Formats: sequence, structure tokens, C-alpha cells
Amino acid sequence: MALPSVDDHLAWLRAEGLRLGEVAAATPLSLPVPGCPEWDVEALLRHVGGVHRWAAGIVRERLMARPNRDDHGPGDREGLIAWYRDGHLELLDALARAAPDELCWTWLPGSRPLAFWARRQAHETAIHRLDVEQAGGTATPFPAVAAADGVDELLTLAALRGRVPDGGGRRLHLAATDTPGEWVIELHPDCLIVRSGDSDGDLSVRAPATDLFALVMNRREATGLDLEGDADVLRAWRDSVHF
Repeated sequence: MALPSVDDHLAWLRAEGLRLGEVAAATPLSLPVPGCPEWDVEALLRHVGGVHRWAAGIVRERLMARPNRDDHGPGDREGLIAWYRDGHLELLDALARAAPDELCWTWLPGSRPLAFWARRQAHETAIHRLDVEQAGGTATPFPAVAAADGVDELLTLAALRGRVPDGGGRRLHLAATDTPGEWVIELHPDCLIVRSGDSDGDLSVRAPATDLFALVMNRREATGLDLEGDADVLRAWRDSVHF
């Protein structure tokens, strides 16, 4: 699958961030977040607002080492929502002003920093938009191309540090049914091996890209999806790979 452009990622980041703020403003902050069981909506807002400011500072100041992050924000509801929105705009501004060849810290070896941060923050914001919607009881889909890119990015990052103690080398095959995107992940106790464009798996999951993205991010169950093979492969993934 072709990698979307920085402009695509910035457009998704803008849209997902605005939607997250709108939903949060209409949702009780004390509601639990199903996809992040240790958080309520308030904690999620503090997290995303802190991440946006943290990433903006890395890009704007061209930091070459990972800085600390501050997820606090104001104590009152209206102040917290405004703080989140300001951080989102700060991130968009920092990315819009950055040149493609400027260097700063990332955790993906060989990546171009602007492209890395635009992509990472687009998908970070998107999945947490879904979290807030799920907390309020109504979830909306991701655009198909954005969701497939979200799966691809997740698997790229998971291959750096993921491991599945009882994976046994079994293969999880994912195939998007509404846009290009197909992957096989070998689940090993000490690593994950990801191949794109492959169809050989012990478990195959075929679904619209929005459902695959939510599934691999552990934001939905497999109910209603097209599964063929050993369902325990998905259980092993869900038990061990968390973002």
C-alpha cells in the first residue's frame, strides 16, 4: 500500500483532533474509557493534550533527545477542554511550520521526523477520538485509507518492541476489504515479524479497514468480522500487544 503524504496526515490530525474535542465537550468527564480501562474521559483528555504539546515541542524546538511530558492541565472542565484544544492547534502549527528535512528526535530508526510525527500524531489522536466516542456510547468509523495506514503504522511500531510469549510463531493475517492493505504478523516470544502484501496465516481476519484498525488496537471484539482459522491467535495478540 502507498504511504499517504504529510498533508494527508495533517488533514486527518486536524479532523480527528477537532472531533475529539467536540465529543469530549458533550461527554461527562467521569465516564470510563473502555479502550483504556485505567482512564476516564478526563484522564484521556489530559493524556492527549499533554502528548500534543510534547510532540509540538520536539518538532518546534528540534529536540534531539526525548523530553519529559506534562499531562496535567487545568482542574476545571471548561479549562481542561480549552487546554486540550489549544494543544491540538499548537501541534498543528508546529508541524505546518516544520521543513521536511529538519531533524529532531523520533523513536523510529531511519524515519524523516516531520513525516514520522505527522503520521504518529494523526493515528494517536484518531484512536483516542474513538475512545471518547466509545465512552459516550456512540462510535463513528475512520476513513478507510486512514484506517489502513493506521494498521500499517501500528505494525511498524509493534515490530520494534512487540512480543507474544505464547505466540509460538503463529501467523495473524489481516486483510482490508475496502481499500488496499494486507499484512501477516508472526507472533514470537521475543519479537514480531511483519510482512506486507502476504496472505499466509494461521488465522485470517478480513474486514473493512476501520474495523481492522480498531481490532488491532484492542478497541473492538472480533464479533461480526470474517475470521478463518485458529481464533486463539487473536487472543494471544490481544493479551500481549497494547498501545
